[in-house]
Amino acid sequence: MMWILFGLVCMGVGFFAYKKFNRNFWIWSFVAFLISPLFTIILLLILEYIINTTPEKFSRQIMDLHKLYKNGIISLDEYNFKKANIINSIRTTKKDEFLVKIVPLVENGILTNEDIDEIKRRLYGRVN
Repeated sequence: MMWILFGLVCMGVGFFAYKKFNRNFWIWSFVAFLISPLFTIILLLILEYIINTTPEKFSRQIMDLHKLYKNGIISLDEYNFKKANIINSIRTTKKDEFLVKIVPLVENGILTNEDIDEIKRRLYGRVN
């Protein structure tokens, strides 16, 4: 009976990984079975924190960089180089949500069409 309950808890961890982070249900259930459900959840949360770039963090970095450029603290070349580096560091599992949340950057003219194309390449691997 305990093994059945333990298996259900492990599958619950897999379900959490699937629903919250869009990760493979079976792999995370198996990892939970091998090392413990609690440690697996902690590992999952740490990995998602390290890997994911939130739209808010991305927007804040771009806005701060734009302020530096507009106030003459960095040159246009530095601005473009650093913006490209920030765009190249995007890693997220919620691709469409990411694009929706950065719309204000496009509306304010901070991100160009070329920047958006590069962001879509980073997120989807191609541009439609």
